[in-house]
Amino acid sequence: MSTLQIFDWPPLLDGFDGVAGIVLHDPDSGAEQAWNPDERFVAASLIKLPILWRFYQQCSLGLLDPDETLTVTAEALMPGFGVLKSLQPGLTLRLRDLAALMIVVSDNTATNLLIDRLGIEPINATIRELGLAGTELQRKMYDYRDPAKNNYTTPRDMVTIYRTIASGTGLEPAFHDEMMQLLLGQQCRNKLPSGLPRDARLAHKTGDMPQIEHDAGIFFGDGRRLVVAVLTKEMSRNLDGVALCRRVGEAAYAYVTAT
Repeated sequence: MSTLQIFDWPPLLDGFDGVAGIVLHDPDSGAEQAWNPDERFVAASLIKLPILWRFYQQCSLGLLDPDETLTVTAEALMPGFGVLKSLQPGLTLRLRDLAALMIVVSDNTATNLLIDRLGIEPINATIRELGLAGTELQRKMYDYRDPAKNNYTTPRDMVTIYRTIASGTGLEPAFHDEMMQLLLGQQCRNKLPSGLPRDARLAHKTGDMPQIEHDAGIFFGDGRRLVVAVLTKEMSRNLDGVALCRRVGEAAYAYVTAT
């Protein structure tokens, strides 16, 4: 594998007091630059990516109807990101609507409903099929009943799943297009794209918890693409992780738009 040289690591990480894992991968040339690519992090909302893939894979295989409906009960409502928690229970939504909410606004209620419908073990089976060796779904969002359980991933795994997403391998073209539009429509834009022009094209998903700030996705330029994963932990201030994502995003955008 050839080497990208987008950053000198010491200047990028100067003053950052946490642990960072960063991978920048050009899917067309195969060139890559990486820092702690196999470090394992609590996934936060990045775990929603393999759930999304499993959903559209099952739809493509004809094993799941994306227009099947579920009712959002009061018991299903979850705190944190999302809009369903602010609506009255009893709303009926299609599975594809839940997938959209899970990605575009990172809705935790929608995520848990999809986990229930797809199953934790089948999702983990898909994770293994994708070769995501450091990724595991152990619990639903905001399920802290067993403190030993969490959800995990690595920067390398995030790059791997985005390379798979970009290829659309195994998906019907219409479902692949639908999935890409959700990621391109991401509304949590305070990290990788925060310093970019409004028309910058980035299909991505964020994740955050106390002392954790993640963002991973695919930058699209004029004939160039770059898959980027930035995962952070153990910071004294979450804003430091946000700032690191911003710096990486600016450099990634410069790479894909270079003439």
